[in-house]
Amino acid sequence: MAKWSFGVVAIAGAIVGMLVVASANAGETVQKASSGRFLQAAFYPDYLIFLKGLDPSQTETAWVKKPVMAVLDILEGPEAGKSVIVELNPSTEASPNPQWCRTEGGENFTGRGITCLAGDPGTEQLRYRVRAQYADQLPEHFSDRDVVEYPNLPGRRAQETLGAFELHFIVD
Repeated sequence: MAKWSFGVVAIAGAIVGMLVVASANAGETVQKASSGRFLQAAFYPDYLIFLKGLDPSQTETAWVKKPVMAVLDILEGPEAGKSVIVELNPSTEASPNPQWCRTEGGENFTGRGITCLAGDPGTEQLRYRVRAQYADQLPEHFSDRDVVEYPNLPGRRAQETLGAFELHFIVD
């Protein structure tokens, strides 16, 4: 009987240990931008998020190996208090995601371009390729957000630049 009890305790301990490791690996990463843009890339639901004000030496890139859910929380401007749910497209060799980028117009986004300029990529902006999601895709621990959906997504006004915002990644 003692052997059987020890075996059950060992198996239960192993299962609990795996669950603790799994939950320790899941988490949230946040990037805080001083400004940026949320632009439709082609047709809904494809969008690009441009973040400005990040320190390139402190920002990891080319880490999106599979689709990753994220929540864009807008802190300033006409959309302040609103959130958008997105899924990051996986990075490929031909199309890294995210990507340091420089578009025409530089600091003021005056070029309104969504394509990174060839040559020196610059480190003015970090660009993510994403797909907009509906509110029912919102992870439970973000349920307090005021989520906006298409056609009311931010960035739809002419040449709209977002104020400060945060991009929260749900990382497994």
